[in-house]
Amino acid sequence: MRKALAFCLLGLFALAQEVVVYPGFAEVKEPLDLPPSAWVFLAGEKLTRILPGSLRLLGVEERERVFQGSTVLFRYRGEGKATLRYLYTGLSGEVFYTLDEGTLTAWARLKLEGEALRAEKLTLLVGEVRARPVPKMALRALEEAPESPFGLFRYELPPRTLSPGTTELPFLRQGVALERLLRYQAPFRTERFLPLERGYRFRAPFPLAPGELEVVEEGLFLGQALLAAVPEGEVAEVWLGQDLKARLTRKVELLSQTDKEATYRVETRLENPYPYPVALFLSETFPKPFCLDFPGASLLPEGYRLEATLLPKEVRLFAYRLTLPR
Repeated sequence: MRKALAFCLLGLFALAQEVVVYPGFAEVKEPLDLPPSAWVFLAGEKLTRILPGSLRLLGVEERERVFQGSTVLFRYRGEGKATLRYLYTGLSGEVFYTLDEGTLTAWARLKLEGEALRAEKLTLLVGEVRARPVPKMALRALEEAPESPFGLFRYELPPRTLSPGTTELPFLRQGVALERLLRYQAPFRTERFLPLERGYRFRAPFPLAPGELEVVEEGLFLGQALLAAVPEGEVAEVWLGQDLKARLTRKVELLSQTDKEATYRVETRLENPYPYPVALFLSETFPKPFCLDFPGASLLPEGYRLEATLLPKEVRLFAYRLTLPR
């Protein structure tokens, strides 16, 4: 062991040349110039955050690893250029977005525990699966195709030295053509005023991994919502909660009734309060059995679905006949 310690200084200042950050852990590869036969890795406190079974020397034929406290003795056949590789739970990453006046920006959020880490090549992999850093799952992720292991999205980040704590940096930015959305979807209701949900739709200018999206328009914060995974070129859609200006006005008129059923005329009115077009989505469900006469709507077994576009300040009236059991 003492003889092996003489070679440890060769690895003390090794830089983490390649870092691939996953949700919950990172794969770190440090270049080394190994002496013959044996080398000691002085891991220190870092060893407690290295996943068991993930530590290995690439480029030589390993014969033995001996863990003693915070050090690891490697015995191997070979010498010279090699790579120390491990999975490190002290570094994790995620992506989030800002949508400000039609400009979409993707941000990386990297969280590092322990000492600073230099990454000459830094890659962020994020996606739907937010797996805990279980060794078997982590290793299986790394064996998948590099572009989309576990359905993850791959982003190349600029080289940098990561400091302990949380680092946030923008890495993609592009303008998008926004379509403003209003939505009402609920069981049939007879209240005079019905709330609408506000949303946005746009074509993804680059691959969008799942993450929080913050929306700002005309200098005002409009809300945050989870953006689902969207491939580049496909349509992204996000909903921010109740709209504060737009609402539906409803009028229900009884047309006829018998001992078994009643027929109503239902009018739903919307005035677009905005100086831009909005796409309106209406969807209602009814108690069965029911009979619905609604020209222009898509009739479904449980109700209907309708989509319409309203011009700035336009007023639109939607009317249908509905028969329900008494």
